[in-house]
Amino acid sequence: MIKKKTNKKNKSSSTDKVKLLKKEVHSLEGAVNDTKEKNVRLLAEFDNYKRRITESIIEKNKYDGIDLIKEIIPIIDDIDRILNIESIIKEKSVYDGIVLIKNKFLSVLNDYGINSYESVGEEFNADFHEAIMMKKSKKASNIILEEFQRGYKYHDKVVRHSKVIVSEWREIIMKY
Repeated sequence: MIKKKTNKKNKSSSTDKVKLLKKEVHSLEGAVNDTKEKNVRLLAEFDNYKRRITESIIEKNKYDGIDLIKEIIPIIDDIDRILNIESIIKEKSVYDGIVLIKNKFLSVLNDYGINSYESVGEEFNADFHEAIMMKKSKKASNIILEEFQRGYKYHDKVVRHSKVIVSEWREIIMKY
C-alpha cells in the first residue's frame, strides 16, 4: 500500500511539473518574441537614424559656404552702385574694367550655384521678396514695380531676399 500511494504522488507531482514547465516554456517563448520585436524596432530606428544623418550631411555639404556668399553679395551691390553713378566713371575703359570684374564675380558665383533672380514685373512672393514699400499704381495689386536690392539663391535656397516696391491698386474714379 505504501508503494501505491507513492506512485500516485509521483504521478500528480510529475503532472504538476509538466504543467509548470509548459507555462515556463510559454512565458519564455513570449519573452523571445518580445525581444525579437524590440530588435526589429531598434534596427528600423537605426536605419532611420542613418538616413537622417546622411541627409543632414548632404544638406550641410550642399549649403557649405553660405556665410561667405552672404559676405560677397554686398560687394557686388557696391560695384553696381559705382556703375550707376555716371559722374564717378568718366573713362570708358575704367567703366568696362569694372563691368568685367563684376561679370567675373557673377560667373564664379554662378559656377557654384549662386544666382540672382529677376523681380520687377513679377507677383510679390514672400519666399523671394521683402516689400519695403507699397506704391499706388494702375497695375494689379502685389506686382513688383521696382527692385532696390537684387535677391540671390544658392541652389534652391534663398540667400538674400529681393528688396522691392510693390504695387497697390488704386481705383480710378472718372468724373462726368
